Formats: sequence, C-alpha cells, structure tokens
Amino acid sequence: MVNIKHKNGFLIENKFLFGFETADPKYINLALEPGTDMRYEKLEYALVDYPGEYDIQWIGIECFLGANNKLNYILSTETKKIGIIQSADVLDLDVLWSVKVRLYLDDKILNKIDQLELEWEKQKLEIVENN
Repeated sequence: MVNIKHKNGFLIENKFLFGFETADPKYINLALEPGTDMRYEKLEYALVDYPGEYDIQWIGIECFLGANNKLNYILSTETKKIGIIQSADVLDLDVLWSVKVRLYLDDKILNKIDQLELEWEKQKLEIVENN
C-alpha cells in the first residue's frame, strides 16, 4: 500500500505532489499535463512537467505522454517502484510491467489493468471526504 494524502493535490509517500493546484517547494511536483517545451527561468521547487527521465533527490522519475495529452509516471524510490497512470494506452508499454504499485484516477484504467492481468498492487487516487 502506498501512503497517499490529499492536500493541494495527491501527496504520495510524503515526497511527490501530483495534480497540484499550486506547486509546493517541500515536494517533487508532478504535473497532470505537459508544461512548456523550454524553461529558461530557474524554479524554486522541483517540477516534472515534460516527458523524459529525471533524477531528483536520488529518486528516478520517468515521465511519458499518453492519450489526451496526459502525463504518466514511474517513480523509483529506494523501496518501491510506483506508476501513476492517467492514460490506459500506456499500460501496453513494457517499461510499466516492472511497476509494483499502479496508482490510477479513472476506472477505465483499472479495467485495462485487469484485462492485461497485470500483477502487483493497484490503488485508486480519489479524494476522501472527512466527516
């Protein structure tokens, strides 16, 4: 099970902020969609918003584009390999078969995970209202 909280986006493993409204310098910020092709200014926070491979704070991050211009991620921490899947089409990529935990937003993605009979853990990213 992956530790997830909702606070200005999904806070994953207390390291990654996914789907944020505003970037937070305390975390590695993971965008939902691609940002600008070239960034000339230095940011005051860690941001992944363009497809590619990144090494931030000794964590390997692979970011790739899926259908509908959505970014998908593989986060390789010391103890876990986590996939954040927004586009069902990327589940066919070989690189995702080694992911141990797949986080998803849409039940269509869960259906595709089940259809492909992908092993390991799956967990939906959803906002849980506190009473």
